[in-house]
Amino acid sequence: MSASPQTVSELRSLLSARFPERNRKPCGGVPAAVRSIDDALGGGLPAGRLTELVSLVPSGGGQTVVSRLLAATQGARQRMALIDGADGFAPESVRADLLRHLVWVRCHSPGQAFAVADILVRDGNYAAVVLDLRGCAERVLRRTPASLWHRLQRAAEAGSVAVLVQTTSPLVPAVPWRLVLDIPLSLDDVDRPLEALAERLEARTERGHAPAAELLAG
Repeated sequence: MSASPQTVSELRSLLSARFPERNRKPCGGVPAAVRSIDDALGGGLPAGRLTELVSLVPSGGGQTVVSRLLAATQGARQRMALIDGADGFAPESVRADLLRHLVWVRCHSPGQAFAVADILVRDGNYAAVVLDLRGCAERVLRRTPASLWHRLQRAAEAGSVAVLVQTTSPLVPAVPWRLVLDIPLSLDDVDRPLEALAERLEARTERGHAPAAELLAG
């Protein structure tokens, strides 16, 4: 039995009143300094929330996003943490002065990465924490218990840290916002300034695996 349009409209109104936070465009807490990402998120990565950034190919711009976020947090005199799930971060590609405010944790398995993320997200000393799972075996990531993701989400909600999860395919359940970088960079971009590379990135928004209340309200 399907609901009438009037009933659906009334239900959406009720849900909007009951869950107002689900109907607002996220208010950016930490600018990513990448135009398409900041525009999609209303100014930057939302504080107290998880945001998933999917790079569909290895050269899809994930490293550029991390580099720009490093510059943005340094300019704001904030600290940042990078949890490198597959030890894939290339510090030599970033200006040395941009690494001074970064805590970089090199992991060798998704399990290590989640354990470290749980600690650093709760620490309270970071404006942004990046959990980079690119390069990790997808078959292993697919077996990650949903309880680990929900624990990480609750840890973020308890504070003011913006958590960016980088993946190569949609993975995070119940994520409020998922962005997809689907325009890879080419070899011709190697010598471009970082700011120019960031301008070339295009992020499209996809609905995450949201709770039922959000799906009905959408």
